[in-house]
Amino acid sequence: MIVLGVADNHDAGAALVIEGRPVAAVNQERVSRVKNAGGFPRGAIDATLAAAGVRPGDVDRVVFGTAFTPSLALRALPGWHAERRHDGQFSPLLHAYIVYQSALQKSGLHALEIDACKALLRRKLRDMRFDAADVRMMDHHEAHAQGAYRTSGMADALVLTVDGMGDGTSATAWLGQGGELLPLWRQSGLACINTFYSRVTELLGFTPIRHEGKVTGLAALAEPPPALLAHLRQRIAFDGAAFRRMDPLRPDRADDPWWAELRRWPREELAAAAQRVLEEVVCAFVQRWCRQTGQRQVAVAGGAFANVRLNQRVAELPEVDALWVCPHMGDGGLALGAALGSVGAAPDHLPHVFLGPEFSARDLVKALGRGGLRFDEAGATTSPGGVRGDVERVAALLTAGKVVGRFDGRMEWGPRALGHRSVLAAASDPGVTGLLNERLRRSDFMPFAPLVREEDALRFFPGIGPVRDAARFMTVCADASPELRRLAPAGVHVDGTARPQLVSAEVLPELHALLGRMDALTGAPVLLNTSFNLHEEPIVCTPSDAVRATVEAGLEALWIGPYVAAPMGAAAKA
Repeated sequence: MIVLGVADNHDAGAALVIEGRPVAAVNQERVSRVKNAGGFPRGAIDATLAAAGVRPGDVDRVVFGTAFTPSLALRALPGWHAERRHDGQFSPLLHAYIVYQSALQKSGLHALEIDACKALLRRKLRDMRFDAADVRMMDHHEAHAQGAYRTSGMADALVLTVDGMGDGTSATAWLGQGGELLPLWRQSGLACINTFYSRVTELLGFTPIRHEGKVTGLAALAEPPPALLAHLRQRIAFDGAAFRRMDPLRPDRADDPWWAELRRWPREELAAAAQRVLEEVVCAFVQRWCRQTGQRQVAVAGGAFANVRLNQRVAELPEVDALWVCPHMGDGGLALGAALGSVGAAPDHLPHVFLGPEFSARDLVKALGRGGLRFDEAGATTSPGGVRGDVERVAALLTAGKVVGRFDGRMEWGPRALGHRSVLAAASDPGVTGLLNERLRRSDFMPFAPLVREEDALRFFPGIGPVRDAARFMTVCADASPELRRLAPAGVHVDGTARPQLVSAEVLPELHALLGRMDALTGAPVLLNTSFNLHEEPIVCTPSDAVRATVEAGLEALWIGPYVAAPMGAAAKA
């Protein structure tokens, strides 16, 4: 059976599952070049089908991974919906929307809204020639849970979701047993946790639903003041049975005394306190369900688990033996979760997330020529030591302190650059982080992730055991060993943690070989890996995107397929 999953809310996208296995997935932002693009994802659907070589008429089933979020009105008026995303987290309209969706879910009247949404979406699909496909709707949090469970490789697991609000719900608990996912508990969208971190993001001057990671990075720069923690705990708590509820009759305002109090604290202290309280309440939620079910293997999804520091805290709980974080844990992952869940795909170890478009050698050469980059096919040669020529060339550039873009194979699915659309730099010089932030126009306090070989995992991250599988996808922090801090200070944050990507020779042979060559040249088999994009742009998708980003960011080289290229002005320097 061929199943297309679609998500048409925030960070819209599509995913294709054939005979229970994921074969392609693309999010709309990569195609439209608009960060976190929402709405009906025509471009992502086309790109997903093209990546798998499937036509609309071949698809047996289309499943939407969010049932009545967006509501019928927002689906019918996508332009207005897009504008409302700029209203902010304290908007009275947002509060009214949360109350409306939560009331619909509780009353059971949401079934009527779902039917109306389904009719509207079926018309859109017919316009794209999905004439024969069965169209279904899946609950938002169920799609999150299905994505976590069925990519975990765990036949038996506790599955938890914590999200902003979707289909009138903010958090759920499920039990995965032998391929079946059984619902245990659900909390309405009125939970105070649902907009908390995003509101703090907005108060700090960042863009909510986009820059929450900046709050996490900033939090490491200070200790949370006890008085501020006490203030936050007045409203943000898990009481042993549920997260504290917001008042449906009283919208929060940024100038309300409780929220206004947060403005008087230094931003680092506010970020640190918000992070601490988030960790406390979510960890209490995890502990409650681990104890109640006796399950020690945990799989999670939902926007809250984009927080890599929170994930580390969850993995460190005495009740948790193993933690799996869905690689696309936010709403961008709903499409794959819906597709896998709709066919009851067996929980399977996810080998990689290289599920996007791939481009031919001819496409690469044409893009390099149009961008004015000088290049040669270094990958066609081999050094006397048996190292591929492009690996040898790039290792020399990185050892000399150069910054190199990497574009190869199929694009990653999800929010992390994992070696096919990455920017690489040596991690031995702490000053390289400032250089990268300047070139890529990013905040100066944000950490960069270290690439390490899978076989070096315990050497550099002694406590990584419970999240070793998840660490292949950069979804969790871990404490760095003293050796890693010495060899790769640029890859370790000020709090002594790092967000690693573990690289295997089977999945990423060229990057694994590159790390081996860096070991031979410098004694440090570690590289910095950051997403290949300029600030506020999505990660690059096409060869032309990569060439433009290389030139605009002033990277010394672009390693694109087997070619090593440099802008005209950088060729001599490199």
